[in-house]
Amino acid sequence: MLKRLTVNLRFAPLLAVIIMLPLLAACSGADVQAPDQNPMPHDTLKGPGMFSGEGGDILAGFRKGDDSNGGASIGVNGYLWRATLDTISFMPIVQADSAGGVIVTDWYANPSKTAERYRMNVFIRGRVLRADAIKVEVFKQAKKAGEWVDVEVTKATETSLEDTILTKARSLRVADRVGK
Repeated sequence: MLKRLTVNLRFAPLLAVIIMLPLLAACSGADVQAPDQNPMPHDTLKGPGMFSGEGGDILAGFRKGDDSNGGASIGVNGYLWRATLDTISFMPIVQADSAGGVIVTDWYANPSKTAERYRMNVFIRGRVLRADAIKVEVFKQAKKAGEWVDVEVTKATETSLEDTILTKARSLRVADRVGK
């Protein structure tokens, strides 16, 4: 058994090369460009994609829909989803999963304070517009001696962001009901 396994392992690098070669060849013609350090929010929200229609508006699908779940047929409350995207739109968004209710941003440095940067994870839990349906995690780093060092963020900062998102979500719900 050991001899047979040794023979098979000798061919593993060759097999890996054979499998990877067509994949690498397919990428050779692609026009790949490095992303900007901090793209503008409109760069991440424009263009057709999984969450946007042909017009490229990521929020368009959440503006109309069934009122029972917050204005859209997604896995989480539509008002909280829209309010979160509106609130953190100045940050580059890395991941936005409306089914799971997760929004992850990349590092953002305020142009006037380049020695510190922030990143956020937002979790929307459920389809009901309630205070316990949103959780915001904020991460902060400061540049010290040319290196980024983690800095503790107060719970008050996270709570303030949660309150801002909740207030905006309630305003969106009121505006939808008045408009009907």
